[in-house]
Amino acid sequence: MAAKKGSKAAPPPPSAKPEDKRQTADQILAKLQFAKKRDLEARVILEDQIILVDNFLSAKECDAAIKAIDSLPLELTPPKRRGEAERVNYRFSVQSSTFAEHLRARLNPHLPAFAPSKSIRRSTRADSREAVAYNSNIRFYKYTPAQYFGPHYDDYVYDEETGQHSEWTLLVYLTGVEDGVVGGETIFYKDEKKRDVDAIVPELSRGTALLHRHGPDCMLHEGSQVKSGTKYVLRSDLMFKDI
Repeated sequence: MAAKKGSKAAPPPPSAKPEDKRQTADQILAKLQFAKKRDLEARVILEDQIILVDNFLSAKECDAAIKAIDSLPLELTPPKRRGEAERVNYRFSVQSSTFAEHLRARLNPHLPAFAPSKSIRRSTRADSREAVAYNSNIRFYKYTPAQYFGPHYDDYVYDEETGQHSEWTLLVYLTGVEDGVVGGETIFYKDEKKRDVDAIVPELSRGTALLHRHGPDCMLHEGSQVKSGTKYVLRSDLMFKDI
């Protein structure tokens, strides 16, 4: 895949590494008032590929999450290895099934039923189903000006203990155009060879949840370079178990 050039990023702000990452995640969760919402609505941007849920998190919740993220020992992404996409941003990940379940409890009631991935449709009896869990590997990303994530595909994960596998990426934008962020949109390409034709560019909007298929059915996409402002993102994945 084509590489992108970016300016050298400034080193992350110094912070003490917590002794227990799970405790850190629980502290973040405590700051987010994850009460159930009744007024959320899923918007299908591209059938069976891209879904948006506006105002998934409130401005207050986004601010609380950002403050928590900035207190974490963020790490700059390492240099890419062969076959990987270019990527420059700060990140932190933690295992928290509690956090993942709170995400699922708020978002799942507002999502449509999902058709199985094309690669497994012959092996399952279900025509459509809902996510049974969200990936407990919770990731926090911070993009400052000149940082980006080059064209790539998201792979799936498989949990041997539960038999669950992921099919959809969940990105929650904690900042957006409302906060002065210019650039940083997730760009999806319908035609991998003609990327300027019919590209889909959902607006980067604070509190919005963006879901897109990954694994074998993933569209080529990228996180465009942030031109100004700071982009904060929370990520998990939707997990399924087929019978």
